[in-house]
Amino acid sequence: MRFAKALVLAVLVARDVPASTGREPRACDESALGRTARAPRVAVWAEALPALEVRNVTTRMSGSVRLYTPDGAVDESQRKVFERIASTIDTDPRPLSLRLEQLVVKAAYRFNGARILVVSAWRWRAGRHGTGEALDFKLEGVRAARLAAYLRTLPRVGVGIYTHPRTQYVHLDVRDASYHWIDASPPGIRWRESPLRDNAAARVDATWTSEMDLPTAIE
Repeated sequence: MRFAKALVLAVLVARDVPASTGREPRACDESALGRTARAPRVAVWAEALPALEVRNVTTRMSGSVRLYTPDGAVDESQRKVFERIASTIDTDPRPLSLRLEQLVVKAAYRFNGARILVVSAWRWRAGRHGTGEALDFKLEGVRAARLAAYLRTLPRVGVGIYTHPRTQYVHLDVRDASYHWIDASPPGIRWRESPLRDNAAARVDATWTSEMDLPTAIE
């Protein structure tokens, strides 16, 4: 009887003793996957976008701009490059609306990555130009009428087309309710602009989401 009790006690004690592994214990085993550094997040649409050429037709300043990083975020340093090129003032360039810059870039990608030719950006006491919400521009190799027609399909924008033979550029601004017009004034002279009726504008404006301002890829 004493022997049986001693045997049971020995078994119980042995059960609680950890088995020998022949090596020092480790908190956890590191897998090969855990040892591999995580790849940065990539947005397919953004990674596929090449840099765009931008040129100011007044100052002749030009440069290459890639507004989006490969993960789809806005690159603030590239925004500054764009604003510097677009500026016609000698001091630090005035900031432009982010959405405005996004839509200009979106249009350039829509037309096969065409070079952006800036006519005028920030101007003192000039409506939405004075608040950094408007840009007059062209796309190299794209007729102004074709560019304006595309921009008028976007929600919450102001689109004006200047059709005089010595102008031929498009005004784009960002606003809550779309408004479109045509102006045949020669340079330096301002005639009365003629509004372009768009019965679908309010419906299109109501569908707006911020994702609609993003480019997809060169088309």
